[in-house]
Amino acid sequence: MDSLVLWFCSFISCVIIVTILFQFFDDRYLKVFHSKVLYIILPLITIFVVASVNMFINPFLNFIVNLLWVGAVSFFFYYEDTGKKLIRIFEAEALFVVLAMLEALGVFLIDVVMEIMQIMPDSAELQKSIETAFSKIVLLFLYYGFFSRLWRKNILRTKTQYILYLLMFLYGTVNILIINAMFDKSSPLALVLIIGCTIFVNMYLSYFIQSSDERNYYRLQVEMMQQQEKLQYENYELQNEKYQQAVAILHDVEKHIKMIEDLCQEDLKKDAVNYAGQIREMLQPLVPSRYTGNAVLNCLLSDKKRIADKNGIVLKIEAYEADIGFMRPIDITTLFGNLLDNAIAASKCCKDRKYIGLYMKEYHEMVSIRVENSVPEPVSIKNGKIDSANKNRKGIGLLNIQRCIEAYIGSILYRYADDMLVCDIILNRVEE
Repeated sequence: MDSLVLWFCSFISCVIIVTILFQFFDDRYLKVFHSKVLYIILPLITIFVVASVNMFINPFLNFIVNLLWVGAVSFFFYYEDTGKKLIRIFEAEALFVVLAMLEALGVFLIDVVMEIMQIMPDSAELQKSIETAFSKIVLLFLYYGFFSRLWRKNILRTKTQYILYLLMFLYGTVNILIINAMFDKSSPLALVLIIGCTIFVNMYLSYFIQSSDERNYYRLQVEMMQQQEKLQYENYELQNEKYQQAVAILHDVEKHIKMIEDLCQEDLKKDAVNYAGQIREMLQPLVPSRYTGNAVLNCLLSDKKRIADKNGIVLKIEAYEADIGFMRPIDITTLFGNLLDNAIAASKCCKDRKYIGLYMKEYHEMVSIRVENSVPEPVSIKNGKIDSANKNRKGIGLLNIQRCIEAYIGSILYRYADDMLVCDIILNRVEE
């Protein structure tokens, strides 16, 4: 019966390793064949091959066969756009070696703990079973909690999720130790069930948390796109309002011209000048100021300048003819719209000084952007980033800013000094 327990634990070990390997393949590479059935059968065949080799209880043979099999699967059944087959095989083999090392670490740790607590099993098979179970718990904890983040970009993980991973690991550890200390050696079948349930519950919960990470990531992407669309819509509404005003003025332009002519004919030049000045004031909001050589940015800056003036905010703009023609119009609206909206929202809350400065300079193939604004209270900055756990719309705006900067291989750095929040951005020219 002890041999049955050992075989079952070995089978579970194979299932865990194969599951992690194929998740890695699916996350990182593309599938050569389009058959869904094939990629369902392939992990099952792999489990059978690995489990069969394990039956020989030869660590060296087990390691070599697994290494060759993993390399063959990654070579024949997966590919990547770069076409670097040797690198792909090396990555797969390296992952398997890392998993083997993590298993060995788990075995070492549980042996040390059982030795300290003086609860070493009497049976070598039972000891091997306990080692196998604990090593898989360590493996699941480290892989899903930390290693998978190295290649999974669609992960948005919170502190709570890290705590959940830790609690799962501690629960599995305590469960294994209790099983070893209190288990009735005459009921090995119960040990099989308890160990199997413990490991598979940990694997299921780890996969569930990873799925939650993916949902958080895609939810954030949707919110970022919605925020971006909101900026575009607001900009459209402003331009549409200007258009309607322009149409209204043009509708009466003949009447205005006739009135000025009549005033001039009656030698009322002063009244004619005043009348023309009134028309100029009506037209002024419709004509964007030329801050830069980019029409989209000029329209946006003109709108933000009017909003700032209404709120008693001094908005200073120095562009130095910086060329941002390499940026997409939607990125210009998203980047500068979010930067200035955040600055206006903060400055508006200040009691005394209400100031915003936008400075742009061009350095060869780079464009430097600085936005500085007064803030009503100190802002916590950590490693050049705004320290905030608040996941509201403002946070989404900051993420959209970051996304735009990354699209142009740039960098962003925040700092706070003298009641001012300063944001420095560097953008590189990216040719399509």
